[in-house]
Amino acid sequence: MILKDIINKSYYGTINYIHDKESLEVLERYIKFNLNVLKEYKGIIIATNYNDLDLTIKNSQLWQKYFPECLIIDLPENRGHSFGTADLDDALFNYCKNNNIKWLCKTSSDVILESTILNIPIQEADFYYLNGIGLGGMVKYEYDNTRIINENFFPQTNFYLINISKTDYLNDKEYIEKTYNEIQQIPPQVYQKLHQGKPWAVFPGWACERFLSNCVERNNLSKYHLIPNNKYISLLNLIKNEQIHDCSHKNIMIEGICHFHNLNQKIIKL
Repeated sequence: MILKDIINKSYYGTINYIHDKESLEVLERYIKFNLNVLKEYKGIIIATNYNDLDLTIKNSQLWQKYFPECLIIDLPENRGHSFGTADLDDALFNYCKNNNIKWLCKTSSDVILESTILNIPIQEADFYYLNGIGLGGMVKYEYDNTRIINENFFPQTNFYLINISKTDYLNDKEYIEKTYNEIQQIPPQVYQKLHQGKPWAVFPGWACERFLSNCVERNNLSKYHLIPNNKYISLLNLIKNEQIHDCSHKNIMIEGICHFHNLNQKIIKL
């Protein structure tokens, strides 16, 4: 099997935050780069929140310019760092559950995909992913690559393929609502100054990646890592040598997949 076999029966589900008109211009650059791969999917679903809801029409027009049959889910509220992301992730996941869509390829709008991903050799599984890890995660394993490969499971939420039909839910809605409501009781200036606006600084373990891993493990999904061990070791060495703390591998191209978050910085290709 190759990844194209799964992509051809998957819906491409992407999330995005539109801040202003310039955001739409940047988004179009990503769409154009990914166009050849996006055409391989069964359908396109976009979940978006906004800084200005007046931009909803322009966002729809942009996507429909390339994919007239795409589905756009607009969220009227953006609940901020990580909570807004969790809401968008749930919007995609729940739409697929409610409409009997079996396979979802979940990504974010700042991920670029080279056509080579279509030929990635894979084994049959329910969940295909790129493991996320930063320097802190490696420290916990004392930089033991073998232990990291065998024990660490922290799938990135920026690109994965999942058999939705074998799952119950993605995020624990009650937990997210509880933590959100508690954070709302913290004065904004305190939350930003002491916690940098990050929910895991208040609630250790709070992470969209953790919610995803919980979903996979709770539903006993079989999984397949899209990064071969030799390349994963190269990635771990890069993280250690360059002291990279961010687990989302920004601007690192791995197997034709890159979280190209920083447009003005170079891409490191493994």
